[in-house]
Amino acid sequence: MLAAAKDLRISADHLAGLAAECAVKAILIDFFGSRLDASNKPEHPEVKYLDRSRKKPQWTNKHGHLPELWEHLTAVAHRRGGGGSSALFTQLIWENPFAGWDVADRYCDGTAITEADIDRHLEAAYALIAAHEQAGILGTRTRA
Repeated sequence: MLAAAKDLRISADHLAGLAAECAVKAILIDFFGSRLDASNKPEHPEVKYLDRSRKKPQWTNKHGHLPELWEHLTAVAHRRGGGGSSALFTQLIWENPFAGWDVADRYCDGTAITEADIDRHLEAAYALIAAHEQAGILGTRTRA
């Protein structure tokens, strides 16, 4: 919010995306069965996608960056169905507010990042963090 107010649009958008990534990964770990591997990278056995960020693309179940990470949450939450945390999170995931976001945009000149983009990304990050906290209060965590 402070970065957005000081016209640091690139930083504001980048930090909103990273906050959302952290929230999504926390949701996947705390409520949907994702685990940390031996290198402390979050993964889920039900998520398989072709990671094209490598020189040689390969299939993986690791959680990376948005916007693909949003699809991981969507896929796992929809498979769970029912109530509890699934119902709370599925309200948030109908549309991916980070569809055009890229972690590498922190290196851009900022001309493509609009105030509407920043507002949408900040709102989504706040909503994800709030949903994670609310689900914790409701006691629907899958791990101790």
